[in-house]
Amino acid sequence: MKEIEKKAFILLKKAIINFGLLNNNEKFIVGVSGGKDSLCLVHLLNQYNLKERKKWDFLAVYIKPDFFDFNIKRLENFFKKYKINYQILEMKIKDKIERLNKNPCFLCSRERKKMFFNFAEELKLNKIALAHHIEDINETVLLNLFYNGEISTFLPIQDFFNGKFYIIRPLYYFNNDLIKNYNKFHKIKAIKNPCPYIKENKRNKIRNFLEKLYQEDKRIRENIFKGIRRIKEKFLP
Repeated sequence: MKEIEKKAFILLKKAIINFGLLNNNEKFIVGVSGGKDSLCLVHLLNQYNLKERKKWDFLAVYIKPDFFDFNIKRLENFFKKYKINYQILEMKIKDKIERLNKNPCFLCSRERKKMFFNFAEELKLNKIALAHHIEDINETVLLNLFYNGEISTFLPIQDFFNGKFYIIRPLYYFNNDLIKNYNKFHKIKAIKNPCPYIKENKRNKIRNFLEKLYQEDKRIRENIFKGIRRIKEKFLP
């Protein structure tokens, strides 16, 4: 096993054990967008499942919005290459977006999550794995602070509807560079996101802001990530 894959396996296992994300023989859904993060996640889970004999039974799910064209064929070829079971779900949201008359990212995200929950319920499953990683967690801290006036972010395992569903984040300990290097090693190429609103959203602004800080001081990335678990309550009102 190459060093990059070994490191990925170690961090995946760390998240699974530390937060109780998955058990052996578990059935669950993996949300896939076609981007580098979700392709890394589904490939890694598949590799880990085969090599560690976890006997997981997971289904990769792509939710296809109706307001832009996406290269579904490339995504399907990826799934077929690695013998990953998959499902494409159509999301009819174009009319809602046109009526909204503003950036629809929140609406789209909410509708996508709703579809994941509904589909999981149909399959009698209660876990959905998503590919959020350290940078996403850091961005969400600032997003919620700047735009919602609260301090909160993604959890490694998050329950919804009193434990009816759980969103799990197996890449919780992964940073962007590790994901890029893992994909490079396995020759995994991300599929371009053609969404016309992607550059306008608030998360993208926060991402660009943080990226400049990361370049100035590499410690900032890890310090934000660590800081969310090192709250000094006596210095807070």
